[in-house]
Amino acid sequence: MPPAPTRVRWKRGKRRVAHRHKRPDQLIDELVRDHCGMWGTHARGQVWIGATRRQAYLLEQTCLGRRARGGAERGVPLTPNGTGIELVVRVCCEDAYYMCAILGVLRVSEAVEGREMEVRLGTGEREMDARALWKKFRRECGHAFAMKCAATIHFRLTGWLPRSGLQYGADFVLYQRHPALVHSDSTVTLVPDAAARESFKVDAAANRDVAFAHGWPDWPDVQATSRLAVQVNKKFIEAHISAPKNVDWDDPSCLSHVWVNETSVARFNALRHLDAYESK
Repeated sequence: MPPAPTRVRWKRGKRRVAHRHKRPDQLIDELVRDHCGMWGTHARGQVWIGATRRQAYLLEQTCLGRRARGGAERGVPLTPNGTGIELVVRVCCEDAYYMCAILGVLRVSEAVEGREMEVRLGTGEREMDARALWKKFRRECGHAFAMKCAATIHFRLTGWLPRSGLQYGADFVLYQRHPALVHSDSTVTLVPDAAARESFKVDAAANRDVAFAHGWPDWPDVQATSRLAVQVNKKFIEAHISAPKNVDWDDPSCLSHVWVNETSVARFNALRHLDAYESK
């Protein structure tokens, strides 16, 4: 994984602390090398992992999950990993698919509530494979999952650690190290292009309501998010999602036909920009 392309914005006093921790790419290598094949349980719109302390540390430091607190995992059947369940980590759908299909470190089973909570390992099989997992997440989240998954994979492969940008009115915020050590660099809003929007309209009706309920950002939303990004000292990036009109969103292979193009959006400053133009 290549390093993120900008200067690290350390939090006060955290630069020295960071030297005690490995870089995210080194932690990912350890996760793939030493902890391949972890089991997770899909329940309540997330994947829950009963992890050892080391596994939980690796997942948290690479922004691939957050520790479940306050007994939030109560009622979810967990499969022990390694020496047993020491901590529980919850993982969002996009990161869970990334861990399963791209890193190959996670196997997911589904929790079914009947007479009692039990683990159902796929449909007549031991686990849900990447295809079954994709369809499960698509049914729950619609096109929001497909777009966020494509963006998650794109940003992680270019060296960033994406996290939810809900607090900034965006889809993602991008970090270079764990949020306890650094400030986020950018906020990201996902924008599907015209062809992608057309492919959403001709998609299966089962996902249509979920997709359109989320809506797509319009120019006033972009302006508001851009202004907020300036106020919190962050860059604002529009991630344009491009896809053919006839792409099959129910097939995970659609990711090979989806492109993510980044556009940096900045507010125009007459004095600064005109001076820079006249100096050329």
